Amino acid sequence: MSTIHKATQPSDFLAAVPALLGFQPTDSVVVVPFADSLTVGAMRFDLPSAENAAHVANVAAGMVCKMEGATGLALVVYGERTEAEVVSAAMTQTAAECGLRMVGGFYVTGAGWGLIGGDVVSPMPEVPAPLVALVPDGDQRCGAALPEVDEALAREVAAAIPADLSIALATQGTDPLGLIEAALSWDGSALEAQSVAALIAVMNRPALRDVALVQWAHGLLVGASALHAQIAWEGGTEYPRHLAAVMWGEGSRPDAERLRAALTACRHLAALAPGAAQVGPLAAAAWLSWALGRSTHAEVYARRALAIDAEHGLSQIVASFVAAGHLPEFVFTR
Repeated sequence: MSTIHKATQPSDFLAAVPALLGFQPTDSVVVVPFADSLTVGAMRFDLPSAENAAHVANVAAGMVCKMEGATGLALVVYGERTEAEVVSAAMTQTAAECGLRMVGGFYVTGAGWGLIGGDVVSPMPEVPAPLVALVPDGDQRCGAALPEVDEALAREVAAAIPADLSIALATQGTDPLGLIEAALSWDGSALEAQSVAALIAVMNRPALRDVALVQWAHGLLVGASALHAQIAWEGGTEYPRHLAAVMWGEGSRPDAERLRAALTACRHLAALAPGAAQVGPLAAAAWLSWALGRSTHAEVYARRALAIDAEHGLSQIVASFVAAGHLPEFVFTR
């Protein structure tokens, strides 16, 4: 579902930017791609030093150029006026070289905003009522905090994590694909310890975790194909490229609603998992965030996982993607 908000003046546009991102940015450079007069998402970067402004501009423009139908961009710098002017100069030059139209340049500092290059600072407008629900409290980092969970449930989950997952699933009368699919409709306020414990075990087995991520991205039938391919690969058969491509961010665009539901489930798994068992759910949350284009959150989850296990493969991969400014190819299609 899309929310349409008509911005007739700069203040209307600036009030809508947090809703495009899903948080209130601070110390940030936000680039909003346009397809003619319509916005097609938003990208956030850490506010760079003057020496790194050109690099951020190059990365941002490169991403905009990859977006389907993008013709221009608007720039919003959340920082001081002088910082905004440095970033704007680099962004304007790079956009021109790439054939992108600069729709506008703004900065937000404290409770005020101004046009980059102008002298007037105006009060920030209130977020329009239809968009308020789309902007949770907190900045870009707060959205990655794990949910609060019941301590008694966490103790029950810790005691129930199976040493032998296949036996545990058989005892429950549950197949792994069914468990993975059911997580999409979990109610965080009414979780069942045995199912949570079993899925934590799934997330800590890389082969099954990757099956889960592929299934969450593209559906139960694709998950079944991934599971059969994984079993065949362990027997010496080459793993299908179109399934492997999902993990690298290639191929058809995943179902964003499924990814968001899976991310919610994995955040609860990580919050309920004991000690080292957090690593799998955190890594899955990192990948899901990355697949949704939320690199800031992806890095938080990956770093938390690496703090527990510095050699964890998927967490290392996601952290390296974020460090390189690499996003999935399907993020750039509509």
